[in-house]
Amino acid sequence: RREATADIDRPHWFRSCLGPPLTMTPGGVVNQAFVLNYPFPKDRRVLIGTRMWEFVQGDLDDLRPVEINQLYIHHIAGSVVLGNGAENVRQSEEDAAFSLPLGMLSGDDNDRMIFHVIDLRETGDQWLECLECRCPDGEGSYLGIGGSGGELSDDEDEIEEGAGGVSCCYNCTDLLTPTIDYRMRYNVTYTELSEIEEPVEPLIMISADVAPTIDRYIEWDVPMWQNMPEEHALPGNPKVQVLERVGTLRELFGGFFPGAVYTGNDLLEVHRCIGHLHIAGLGMWLYDAITGDLLCHNDVKYGDDPAADKGFLKTVTVTNYDPPLQILSDREVRLVTHYDAEILHTGVMGLIFLMVAEKDMAVGPVEAALTADVCLAPRCDVAAVLPNGGCRDALPDSILCSFGGVCSCDDLLAIKDTVGGCGGVYMSSFGNVSVASLCAEHCGCGEDILEESVLEQIEQQTEDNCHYAGEKCTRYLSNVYACAQPWAKGSEEFNDSVMAILAQNGEEMALEGTKIGDPSLHRFDTKPLTKSDVRSCDPKDYPEKSEATGVNSNTVKKNSFHPFYLFPVVVVGIIVGLGLYSHSRRKKQKIDAVAKSGSSEADKDEEVI
Repeated sequence: RREATADIDRPHWFRSCLGPPLTMTPGGVVNQAFVLNYPFPKDRRVLIGTRMWEFVQGDLDDLRPVEINQLYIHHIAGSVVLGNGAENVRQSEEDAAFSLPLGMLSGDDNDRMIFHVIDLRETGDQWLECLECRCPDGEGSYLGIGGSGGELSDDEDEIEEGAGGVSCCYNCTDLLTPTIDYRMRYNVTYTELSEIEEPVEPLIMISADVAPTIDRYIEWDVPMWQNMPEEHALPGNPKVQVLERVGTLRELFGGFFPGAVYTGNDLLEVHRCIGHLHIAGLGMWLYDAITGDLLCHNDVKYGDDPAADKGFLKTVTVTNYDPPLQILSDREVRLVTHYDAEILHTGVMGLIFLMVAEKDMAVGPVEAALTADVCLAPRCDVAAVLPNGGCRDALPDSILCSFGGVCSCDDLLAIKDTVGGCGGVYMSSFGNVSVASLCAEHCGCGEDILEESVLEQIEQQTEDNCHYAGEKCTRYLSNVYACAQPWAKGSEEFNDSVMAILAQNGEEMALEGTKIGDPSLHRFDTKPLTKSDVRSCDPKDYPEKSEATGVNSNTVKKNSFHPFYLFPVVVVGIIVGLGLYSHSRRKKQKIDAVAKSGSSEADKDEEVI
């Protein structure tokens, strides 16, 4: 335990961890998920301080840092530590501690991270081709400029669709030895919420991707300047590629997953701006599209040490806002990237991340618990369990509509990879989704469809009420548990079919809902909550409601069905949206089972901008 410092304004705990070995050959490529030592408590949220990471090699008692010209970090993904790629090695600025009462909280992250790293030993003068993954096929033979699973172009300065990036070689050489075990070493600090006097105001991350401006997603290729479309050339310097994406913050920023639509607060309070670029990146800018004011500039620095980082992107600058930048989510902005087009570059990125205030609730020790309390409420409050009462199509309100462009059930049912009609699924290489979960009313609200709809609404309500522990979460779970009891007062207000669904599933769903945060944190719970642990709630906490505030008999009535808002599961929406997006945006690539529809396919003060 350490006392407050100039960088971290509260007492904090320090942990240094070592990841599992990545055994690599010269020219070898690893792109897979690894389970790391989770550095934070698993039974409660804590306030994250500063995190920093690097890769090391050698014996465990003699570990040495690895330079990026030997092991290139194409990207890392996950949240045990925060980082994008090679520009974040041994850097702390993008993941530095915030001043109280602001901060990032643990609990919504798991213990897995994806490492996409490339061993550049023995690649010689072709190190750039290797780290940009220019391979003619997926067999592991490095043949220079090519299409990473596609075909070589007739013009060696041009590549086929899909070259570079995540679709990478297995190996950039044919060498099998000598191997090296690389490990991630990461240092983290955190503070217990019980050790600070004020509750924490959580920050979350939202992001935007510039690639859709040229009909790409996350990655794109920078052709040699002679082959570049004229509209992408920087005026006065045709050897610089300029991409510009314009839209409202709500349209461009979609949370941590780039591409989705931001559905949060109307007024954003921004505290930090972070960017991610690849080699050849010259900078990224975010402007107010109306006034032209610069909101954020991510500058770049390249290495000049031949023994460590010459020619490699080693830093992308970070912007902090104190006071915070406040901007309306419907404000139009311009996201701009510049890339050097003197030579070909493949699989580059242009992502921007904003750390914004969550504005949900202040979190103290009670709300930080990762196991919620539940008790048996004295009565069943129908309106609280299913606040909208019946059965309605969720598709128009889902990410599949806002992100994938499929907003009617007729369109969904007409897609080639929707099989089985209302009783079937939409199939794609990204996963399957039942049609009934999105089109309950359209499909007739039969008992099977009704059950799926009711259960999904309870799951969504649990997610909404139980992001944090505390009274709000406990009241909802206790109410669900009570409504599962056939004898509970108020349960007669359900129609018989809904009551049967609750009786069969409610207790289990309430107990499962007590597990807050990422499911992996509960993987080894020693004493999971069971029905025998549930005691009756204090009746004083659940006063009787007057008839005026009771459930409208016209909303929920025996043996009749009425519409309610069916919330889609967020992960399912993203999966479906990704499937449709990949179909429409990468139509030339050979992918399995993608959807095809009928279409052709501040002064930074506290002023509100």
